[in-house]
Amino acid sequence: MIIRIFAVALILIGGFLAYGIIGSLSRIFQGEKTVALVVGLDRIENKYKKFDKPSYTTYPILRFNYKNRTVQLTDKNNSGTEKEINNKINIYYSEKYGISRGFTAFQLVLSIISLTFLFFGIVILLKQK
Repeated sequence: MIIRIFAVALILIGGFLAYGIIGSLSRIFQGEKTVALVVGLDRIENKYKKFDKPSYTTYPILRFNYKNRTVQLTDKNNSGTEKEINNKINIYYSEKYGISRGFTAFQLVLSIISLTFLFFGIVILLKQK
């Protein structure tokens, strides 16, 4: 009984991770690859304070061409630094899903963990019968 619960937990966790990866990949598959220029930084004050002082997060402002028009957006998926200004980066953009910078090593690790959890969860359930 406990082993079945463990197997179901593995499948649920693996499925949850896989769902997140699929959501990230949908931006890449549905988006159009383009080159964006980091034109500035958007500084946003956080809700919490550090040592009674306000803290800020900076996000890069990207400018790129999409469907014969110039688009300028703030990429709130990644934080930015002053060094990134005037750098060109490859992005995937879709009006429906937004901006993605591509498949990262972190997403690769999560997808491997997800597949491992799903595989072992299914194997455990099949072996229990």
